[in-house]
Amino acid sequence: MSTQWKQQAERSNKKMLSVLAWLALHIGRGPIRLFLYPIVGYFFLTGGTARTASREYLKKILAREPTLIEQFRHFYVFAVVSIDRLFFLSDSYEDYQVKFFGQDVIRKHTGNGTGCLLLVSHVGSVDVMRVYGTNEHKLPIRILMDREHNPGVVTLLETLNPDLASRVLDSGCSAPELALSMEASLRNGDLIGIMADRPSVGEQVHFCEFLGEKAAFPTSLWSLSLVLKVPVILCFALYKGGNNYDVYFELMEEQPSAPRKQRQQVVAGYIEKYALRMEHHVRLAPYNWFNFYNFWHYESSSDK
Repeated sequence: MSTQWKQQAERSNKKMLSVLAWLALHIGRGPIRLFLYPIVGYFFLTGGTARTASREYLKKILAREPTLIEQFRHFYVFAVVSIDRLFFLSDSYEDYQVKFFGQDVIRKHTGNGTGCLLLVSHVGSVDVMRVYGTNEHKLPIRILMDREHNPGVVTLLETLNPDLASRVLDSGCSAPELALSMEASLRNGDLIGIMADRPSVGEQVHFCEFLGEKAAFPTSLWSLSLVLKVPVILCFALYKGGNNYDVYFELMEEQPSAPRKQRQQVVAGYIEKYALRMEHHVRLAPYNWFNFYNFWHYESSSDK
């Protein structure tokens, strides 16, 4: 990915979200919807980088040139989901309808001292899944996150939901510390959520087809799964309009394994399977795609 391009898009999105967050927390969910159109309209007009990324994505998912209304809708859905996130994090979700599908997969493959890796993405809302899953379905969910590189997210969590914040595993700590904390969590039967769609700059990647074009996916989490040998479960929490979310769980691998000489090939197969499942869910809810940068262009550390 182009680091500069990605950073420009994220800066624009953060500015929009900070405005929306202030309004949502001060005037409530109902009134904030009235403000969304002009606010989203402003950032749609001024956010050229994110708008270009949206257009390129929509061209792929719709198989044609998107209209301006469709591009605006993409921005609008992102804003709605971002606002909803605040209400879920503050445990104010009584007006929402959240349906879980496939949670029996988790019950079957975890518990009794066995946790799992729960692969999530920038599709839909991870926070709807983890707040509702933790509170209503009693799922022991933890999220892997670099606290130092995500200070805004950490501050938001600590402000709105300290208990949820305390369940974040810091991926920025030393490798031995992280390994110990993950092993302890898995022995406790926890579900460790890991973002699986975006590689870090310089991270080893595997290129595979996604929406008709090659994209780079990170390999490290799949290599980790071969070491941990715990179930790998996919999760997609999709916004379906209004106050409705559908959360899907799917078993990816019951016990990842590979002969040493075939690990690279096995990891590649896992990634290609994951890309197919992510494409399936994106097609179910096309406007839930929240990677507002050129997802199909990867910039390695050697390109900088």
